[in-house]
Amino acid sequence: MKCFPALLGLLLCGLLAACSTPPPPAASGPVILISIDGFRWDYLQRHDAPTLRALAAGGVHATRLSPSFPSKTFPNHYTLVTGLYPQNHGIVANWFYDPADNAKFDMSKTEARWWQGGEPIWITAEKQGVRSACFFWPGSESVNRGIRPTFFKHFDHKMPSADRVDGLLAWLALPAAQRPRLATLYFDIVDTQGHTFGPLAPETGAAVKEVDAAVARLLAGLERLGLRETANLVIVSDHGMSECPPDKVVFFEDLMDISQVRVEANGPNGGVRPKPGVDVAALVAHIRAKAPPAIKVYRREDVPARLHYSRGESIPPIMLIADDHWTIEERSRWTPAWAATSKATHGWDPATPNMGALFLANGPAFKQHVELPDVANIHVYDLLCALLGVKPAPNDGDQRLARAALRR
Repeated sequence: MKCFPALLGLLLCGLLAACSTPPPPAASGPVILISIDGFRWDYLQRHDAPTLRALAAGGVHATRLSPSFPSKTFPNHYTLVTGLYPQNHGIVANWFYDPADNAKFDMSKTEARWWQGGEPIWITAEKQGVRSACFFWPGSESVNRGIRPTFFKHFDHKMPSADRVDGLLAWLALPAAQRPRLATLYFDIVDTQGHTFGPLAPETGAAVKEVDAAVARLLAGLERLGLRETANLVIVSDHGMSECPPDKVVFFEDLMDISQVRVEANGPNGGVRPKPGVDVAALVAHIRAKAPPAIKVYRREDVPARLHYSRGESIPPIMLIADDHWTIEERSRWTPAWAATSKATHGWDPATPNMGALFLANGPAFKQHVELPDVANIHVYDLLCALLGVKPAPNDGDQRLARAALRR
């Protein structure tokens, strides 16, 4: 299998990283990275989330965290912890095809081979003597460079939010010599309800309230353990959520002869791999002639540079990128009944307003009452390194978020 990161890009990143030393940590307490999957940037105002609102108001809050393209769960969770764009860390979608090995990645894959394109924060920490614990996070179950987090939990989507918090608190209750300094925590219920009912539905609001209560439970637990005053919390999401009505669906079969291609991506962005012998240029021209204005068609190498999605054989050679609310599907797999139970999704251009994600941070290392403008999620990794006082691995981000958010 090919090494996913572009070597030249990483060499340049390495030179930049060598010139930028992270600021020292402001406190020695735990650094807790929390992901609320699918928490759109405006849910803080639209849904009942008093604990999260208080943390945002008292600490550092970005009006919007911009995901990387595609605005999907696995690519962005790995970007958050590596600082690399998906084309550079290799997890280019929730599922994708690797032509080098004739193998398919999906969200159940934990084999190390898929996760070597970046160095996640828990590996950076462990390599530099900082104990880590992952209560769920994409990639955290895998060996990376021969290393795992000190503690990790295999993902169980049925586990209640409160039980996840209690599991993390049990690790933080260990004696100081065994206790992790870095911890991750992941909640998926907001994303699940957002897909099923829509971003503004009462059910999605109830999910936000459940996670907000779970964060309050975590804070109370930290207080009991004597860690509340020293703990630094970074709370993020991977992407937003947008409605996908059934009258804005375009079918691959109406744009091309799909017997000539392998369909490798669908939804807000579609991707196809022409079979051997198919004239790619002619096929692209044909698709463009058939596609409505809401669908933009690119050869992989011509995807707009701002999306950072034009390198790597696992990216489909032909990309179809839809406007907000529009999706691209295979007619054979799409039914009105399915659409009725999936009212919203994500994956569109990160600049799309509804794809904006959450960023807030609170704790002794952070400034207070600070509102930041739009922040790109590639900078979160360097912020975590600065909090922990460890040297970042080469990545696509820089220290701008750390400088803006940290007291020193």
